Amino acid sequence: MPREPRGLFLLLRGLADLERASRELTACRSAPHPASPECAREVIQGIWVDEKAVANLPFALTLPEEGGGFRHVRVPETTGVNGIWMLCWLDAPARTVSRADLVAALLGGFGGEAVEAAPLAARFVPVFPGDMPQGRAEDDVRMLQRRYPGRVLSPLHLDDDGTLRLPPAYSHGGGAP
Repeated sequence: MPREPRGLFLLLRGLADLERASRELTACRSAPHPASPECAREVIQGIWVDEKAVANLPFALTLPEEGGGFRHVRVPETTGVNGIWMLCWLDAPARTVSRADLVAALLGGFGGEAVEAAPLAARFVPVFPGDMPQGRAEDDVRMLQRRYPGRVLSPLHLDDDGTLRLPPAYSHGGGAP
């Protein structure tokens, strides 16, 4: 019986590393993964762009819950190029971790300095499956941008094989619109 896909997120040193991370991530996810054979099915929910975070990997995230509570979710496994990009698995099914909860947890875990005060402050790139209806993805991005002004960049989409589709705005070290 197949296991439900776990939540995944990518930590990235800077947007200039996105093209490299995308290539290497595709190669990494195409190789058999002993602990998670369905790795290619698992969906990256977003990319946290933060030089401090990729150098200080989290062991757990504190996710908000309805009613004002919190739950702790372990990060049992990471893989990548230390200091440049790291793919992080959450010890929770992907359906139980919203992108908004993920941003809140990452902000809480790595500090929430004001975007205006820190031009290189951490940012979030939402990532959606390629088959997600465009309107639903746009609604999610608008909600994230309202909740976390200045933190949410243009979204990316995954191809069927788990490859990140990089539009020109993200290619060749360019910044996001």
